[in-house]
Order: sequence, then structure tokens, then C-alpha cells
Amino acid sequence: MTQTAHPERSDSNSPLRGASHGGGSGRALLVVVAAVVVIALVVVGGYVVWDRNWRTADSANPPTDCPTVSPAGHRRPLAMRGVDRVTLIGDSIMKQAGCAIGASLSDLGVTTYRHGVSGTGLLAGPGDWMSTAKQLLAAEHPDVVVAVFVGNYLQPAVDASGKPIVADSPEFFAAWQQRAEELSKIVRASGAKLYWVSPPPIARPPLNHAQSLFDGYARIPGDHTLDAGASLAGDNGDEVADTITCGHRRAVRTFDGIHLTPDGARIYGQSIAHELSADLGVLTSPRPC
Repeated sequence: MTQTAHPERSDSNSPLRGASHGGGSGRALLVVVAAVVVIALVVVGGYVVWDRNWRTADSANPPTDCPTVSPAGHRRPLAMRGVDRVTLIGDSIMKQAGCAIGASLSDLGVTTYRHGVSGTGLLAGPGDWMSTAKQLLAAEHPDVVVAVFVGNYLQPAVDASGKPIVADSPEFFAAWQQRAEELSKIVRASGAKLYWVSPPPIARPPLNHAQSLFDGYARIPGDHTLDAGASLAGDNGDEVADTITCGHRRAVRTFDGIHLTPDGARIYGQSIAHELSADLGVLTSPRPC
């Protein structure tokens, strides 16, 4: 009997062949998705690096008589998460830089309260920063407190025996450090983080002890530091009268070698805000130009 030859069955409908086609398409899709993710990560990562290291503010100097409260603006994503309010305390250097700090943090969605008092110090008047800090913390409920104290000592204090404490003596540094640690405990007891800011270099007495006092702040457990003073230093970390900013040479210190010009206050304040936001978030306020 002659057998009828059957044509070979096409495997176009074979389940195995379909699986092979589907698997290839799936793998191709995964490759495309992975490539898109990698590109997105590279773009985002590049933006973050640029934002933290090279983005700069413009040359406009904020007014030095801005309101005590700098209200929050629109919050940038991933910027200072969990920080809504910042309280600034300190002496005349903080008073001068406070407006620039407030303007910079406002652009990150943070409200800033400025309390710089000229001539004030931790060890002796005018005023008592321990009681003042308690009042401000209760009224403003900051998430972060930023402090600048360069060592004003206009009214000599006395020790436990009633003997005057001589400026720049071992007793002076020990007593000042004790007050700094007391302030630290007050701030941290409120639930806020305390950031001490390094001073601009000061070579002239009586405030040439400012860096030594800051070195003491840096040793307080649980507190934080910002090295914004370096923004007004020369190549060797020394005091300079002027610097290049936004492509122009500008004076940054006044004739007394201590206080800041409007350009100096802008540079110092923007540096404080940039370093603070870099420590507390991903995206930051811009560096000074």
C-alpha cells in the first residue's frame, strides 16, 4: 500500500517557538528599561554633583536690614528633608551674615529666624544667651540652631571666688567652653540640632582667639560644625581684606579686620547655608560666586 506523505508540520505555532520569541522580546525590553534607568541615574547623579559643587549664586548682596523672619519659599525636592525652621544666634558677625543665610534657606523651603546681637558673647554680656536660647527655642521650635560666637568679652566675668577672669587665660577658655557646652545641652534638650560655624580668620586682638574657641565647640559631643570661615580666608587660611567674587575683586572685611562688608557678609552667609543644606539634604543652596 502506498503511504501518503504528510507535509512536515510547521513549527510556527509550536508553543516552544512562541516562548522563544516572547523570551527574546522580554529580554530586549529589560535591556531597554535598564538602559533608561542607568541614563536617568547618570543624569540625576550628574545634576546632584553639579548642584552641590559648582552651582553658584549671583552677585547681588542681600540687604543687611531684612526682617527678623525669612519665610519659607517653595521647597526643592530632596533639600533639607525634615527641616522646616532654622534659628540663627550669635554676635555681630552672625547679624551681618543672617540675611544672606535666610535668603538662601528660603529658596529651599525653610523659614529662618535671625537673632544676631552685636558685642554679645557666651561668657559675659550684653545679655544671657542661656536664658535667651530657652525663650527662642520655646517660641520658634526650630529643627536646627546655627551659632556664630567669635569671642566678644566686653564685660569681664568672675570665677566662683569672685576673682575676675582674664581674657585669653586658661580660666577664660575653660569658662567659655563650659558655657558653650551648657548652650549645647539647652538646644539639644529641645530636640534641635546645633551647628557651630567657624569664624572668618581674625588676626587682630582682642578677637584673635575666635578660632581657638571654635575648636572647643567642635569637641562637644553630639554637636555639628560648619567650616564657612574658610570662604573668607586666603590660600593659607589667613585673613584677607579682599577676594575675587563673581569675577571681580571685592573688599570682604572692614577697616577693623573683624567685621564684614556687604560682599563679605554675602559670601559668608551663602557658605553657611550651602554647607548646612549639604549636610542635611541632597540638593543644596548655591555656593557664593
